[in-house]
Amino acid sequence: MKLEQAKKDHYRKLAKAEGYRSRAAFKLKQLDSKYHLFGRGSVVIDVGCAPGGWLEVASEVVGDRGLVIGVDLAKVKPIGRKNVKILVQDITSPSFPSLIRDALGKGKADCVLADLSPKLSGIWDMDHFRQIELCNKVVDLLPEILTEGGSSVMKAFHGSELDRLVRRLRQSFEQVDVSKPEASRKESSEVYLVSQGFNGRVVPSSQSESPQEVRPSESLEGSSESDLLDDRLP
Repeated sequence: MKLEQAKKDHYRKLAKAEGYRSRAAFKLKQLDSKYHLFGRGSVVIDVGCAPGGWLEVASEVVGDRGLVIGVDLAKVKPIGRKNVKILVQDITSPSFPSLIRDALGKGKADCVLADLSPKLSGIWDMDHFRQIELCNKVVDLLPEILTEGGSSVMKAFHGSELDRLVRRLRQSFEQVDVSKPEASRKESSEVYLVSQGFNGRVVPSSQSESPQEVRPSESLEGSSESDLLDDRLP
């Protein structure tokens, strides 16, 4: 068995053994261990929360005095914990900002997580562009939902628009790292943008053009689609 295949199987088995819905739970565990993103009593928003692995990890960390709000277009099976709220909503919907504000109440979140992916078309440049646009939608909302000094973690796909997104985040946060946790496969095109020290404002995104010339997607074995399928336990 190849090393990367063995690592993938290791985290799948570990997720089952520890009762997590997704092997992606260990990506967040590793990122939080390194960056200390949130703690007891924190308020966390998880955008693109299905199937719920990140919700489980975050709810454990924030404890009974904290709150985790999960949002996804797909219906997510309830976590069964009082500190977790799950909303079914499309982040591109005009009603999304008000729905999040209602769920937060008077305060704002200490951390915003975004493990987002569009419905993959198999045309890699287009999939990359759409995924980065989803990230930008979340960035647009940060002044309304993230407290000053707060943190954010976003999954992003490698491609021509990644640097543009990173530059935008670096004007809104004191520190932005491009990180790849051990639980991610080495050959995967996904990275995680870890941003800390939110300054309360967002720089408007520069105009991007949808790719006109597209190439076929990478093979399933080496693509982010493979990771998406691997993350969901049977």
